Parts: sequence; structure tokens; C-alpha cells
Amino acid sequence: MIFDNPRKTGLLGPVALFTGLLLLLAAPLMRGGNRYVALIPLEFLGLAVMLAVLLRWAALRPAHQKEHGARPLLVLLLLSSPVLLAVLQLAPLPPALWASLPGHELYLETMKAVGAPTDMARPLSLGPSATLASLLAGIPIAAALLIGYRASLSQLRWLLRCVVAVAFAETLLGLLQIAGGQFSPLFLGVLSFGPPVGTFANRNHFANYLAMALAAYLWLAYEDLRAHGPDRRSRSFTQRHRVALWAAGGLVLVLGILMSRSRGGTLFGLAAAGFGLAAVSLRVGGSSRGLRVAVPLFALLVVGAAALIGFGEATSRFSAEQLTSSAGFRGELARTSLHGALAFWPVGSGWGTYDIVYPRFQPVSLPGFANHAHMDYIEMLFEGGIFFVLLAAAFVWLAGERAFHLASSALRERTLDREAMAAALCGFGLLGLLLHSLVDFNLRIPANAILGALLAGVYFRPLPVGGAPA
Repeated sequence: MIFDNPRKTGLLGPVALFTGLLLLLAAPLMRGGNRYVALIPLEFLGLAVMLAVLLRWAALRPAHQKEHGARPLLVLLLLSSPVLLAVLQLAPLPPALWASLPGHELYLETMKAVGAPTDMARPLSLGPSATLASLLAGIPIAAALLIGYRASLSQLRWLLRCVVAVAFAETLLGLLQIAGGQFSPLFLGVLSFGPPVGTFANRNHFANYLAMALAAYLWLAYEDLRAHGPDRRSRSFTQRHRVALWAAGGLVLVLGILMSRSRGGTLFGLAAAGFGLAAVSLRVGGSSRGLRVAVPLFALLVVGAAALIGFGEATSRFSAEQLTSSAGFRGELARTSLHGALAFWPVGSGWGTYDIVYPRFQPVSLPGFANHAHMDYIEMLFEGGIFFVLLAAAFVWLAGERAFHLASSALRERTLDREAMAAALCGFGLLGLLLHSLVDFNLRIPANAILGALLAGVYFRPLPVGGAPA
């Protein structure tokens, strides 16, 4: 059943699950949610999810055993981060304190020069409206984290089926965009230079979404084959038939990633999926035997997808000249953004203010308008300062502790139980997002951030203690 009994489903009831499905379906529809008109319904859906979970918690609290340790507190910190940042960055500060903040001297001098009042209270953020809009956009992200953390395995299957269905639809739209040519109306107004973008505004965000969906697809395949093949060494026609069907679906998603010609999506997304397939191989007669299946299968999928679109087309953006040019631009942008982040350290310029503050630090060697740093972590350090560092430290602790637990279990048992496998595969999908964000701004795209938060919630979720592998 989709909706199990309360003791099994935790705090994610039918209302929260249904609203979460709507959130995942709606997030990518308009530029990956990266427009105000798209964000408003996503924010309302996020609020609805959190309200439904809160009401269910109030009703079922006595029936649930409390979690202990640092994990629930750190997860709560991440969930409440939009509210905490709003309090810290939007609360009015006394004029003298505001004027003494690092990086604010130029703005104080400018206000004096134009005759603007300098004796009124102001928030820490240099762009309060931009900060408010950015933090409101964090509501559906926090809701997705909560959904992943509280969903049962049966509910998680429905959530990830929704994600995979969207990914297949995005891939189909990408193929139609290629078929229609550079000026196809199916690009939905996006100025593209040939590669498909689906409903996103950027091929990197399109590829990154598909890469995370590929990790979700891998877990769904694992669950299906596990349920229909109790004998892992079965060579029956039915079992081979199911494996072939799942492999064909994986080929479609790999094809979508490669045809985007996104270097980050290809390198990081496919690498993370490869590690996920290696984790699944632990269930196939032990790690050594499983890897003999996983490695050729992964290579076959990548080579087969590359052959379908043409090897030259798939590798066209990996030339030394293109890599050098891109690295030079991104490196200079990151260097000057870090210089700006240090100028505002430790308080930051205010969440969501990068595009209105960075021009002060932009060199003439970088023409045009830089709305993002093309490295999420430097951009968030620029805007959040020490507040971002503390939140990132909480995230790293949670991720590291869970990685150690999963690796220890895999080495000790030579396998993973169902809950641990779900956490591991979602963790690999999350890893692809985090690595890609070293060279892009996927965490600033609502659809990608929402899906990444869902995977993070599954990765951080409590695992059974002492359970036998299933």
C-alpha cells in the first residue's frame, strides 16, 4: 500500500506524501523553478508539506520513540536554516553597528555622498528584498529534506518513481528539441546553442537533474529485482528479461546526460551513478562477483549511449582548448568572488545578494553580468559568511558519519540491507550534485536543490540497528 500504518510510515502521512509528489512534479516545469512565478506555488507546497508533518507529529508524538544523538538536532538545524538566516540577516541593526560591519564602509560613504540618511536602523543584508526572496525559496528545499527523512521505503518508491518519470519526460523533450533544431519552439523561449535543456534554462542543470534521477532509478531497479528474484543466482528468462528492461531505461537516462554535452553532468553525474551500481553489486553474490557484472554493464550503458548520439558529439566539449578556456573563466570568477567573500567576512553580504554586490569586485577581464559565481560554495560563503560555514559543518558531519557507517557495514557484511542500500544510492546521487556544484550553481536552481534535498533526507534518515541484511 502507498499509505502504511502510522508506526511504519513515521511522520509522513498521506497528505504530506501527496503534496510532496506535487512538489516534485511541479519543481522542474518552468526553468527548473528558477522564476518568481514558479517559486510561489513551490513555496506554498513546501509550507503545506511542513504543516502536514507538524500536525501529524502533534497527533502521533506519544507513539514514536524519540531519536537520540546529534543527528536529529543537526537535521533540525538544516530544516530551520531559512528561518534562522532570516532572523540573523534581516533583523534591523543599530546604525553604528551596521556601519562597523566588514565590507559596509563603501555603502556608508555612498549614502553620505548622495545625502541619504545614515542614522536609521538597517538589516545586515545589503539587499533585504533579495535575501527575503532567496530564503523563501528555501522552504520547498527544507520540505523535500523532511520528506526524504521521514518517508517509509514504500512511500520513497512513489516519490522516486515521480522523479524518474519527470526525468524520462525531460529526456524525451530534449530529444524533440534536438529534432526541431536550434530554433525549435520546444526550447520554450530558452536561447540555446544546440544542446537540449528540457524545461531548464541551462544544459548543466538539465544534465545534473537527470544524473540525480539516474541514482533514484538505480534504487528502484534494485528494489524491483530484489522483490522478483529471491534467488540472486537465478538465470531464468523472466529475471533476465527484467534486467534487460531496467538496463534499457538506464540507457535512456545516460543518453539524456550525454546529449546535453554538459561536462560536469557527464564527469560527476555518471561517476556517481557508477559508484551506485558498484554498491548494488554487493547484493550480487558478494562484492567481487558483483563488480564483474557491474563494471561491464556500466561501460556498456555509457558506450551505447555515446554511440547513439555520436562519439564526436559526446566528447566535443572535452577538448584541451575548451577545457582551458572554461577553467580560466571560472577560476578568475571564483578567485574574485572569494576576494569579495573575505571582504564581508564573517557576516556575509546577505543571502541572495551576490548578483547585486559582486560587480564591486568584478575585474574588467570578465565582461558581462555575473549573476552567479559558478561555484556554489564560494557564492554561499560570499552571502552567508560564518553562518554558511556553520550550516555546512553540520551537513558535512551528518554526511561523513553516515558514509563511515555505510562503508563499515559494507566491508563487514559484504552487503547492505534495504534501508542502508536506499541511503547509499541516494547518497551517491547527492554526491554527484555536490561535486558538480564545485563548477556550477546547481544548488541555486530550485528543482535541482529540491531533488538534492530529498536525496539528502534519505541519506540522513535513521537506519535500523542490528538488522540483518534483507
